[in-house]
Amino acid sequence: MARSNYEPPADAAALFAQIKAAHDTLRQLREPLREMAVREMRENGATIGDLARLTGYDDEKYRRMGREAGIERLRPPTRGRLTSD
Repeated sequence: MARSNYEPPADAAALFAQIKAAHDTLRQLREPLREMAVREMRENGATIGDLARLTGYDDEKYRRMGREAGIERLRPPTRGRLTSD
């Protein structure tokens, strides 16, 4: 893809730089957040709702982290197709 000659005005450049810095920070915190969230769920009984409320992320983020870490659910899923064994 060819680069354009676009040069943003100073106020736009400053905002874009802030967004990029915030994005870079979030990327650096992704793994420590996962490790801490899994630890808190396992060792201290934090729920996905607790973690979502404290971080501002959606519940689903922590639901997936718990599932990937093999943490047992406290209740059955409330969405999706129910199957009988």
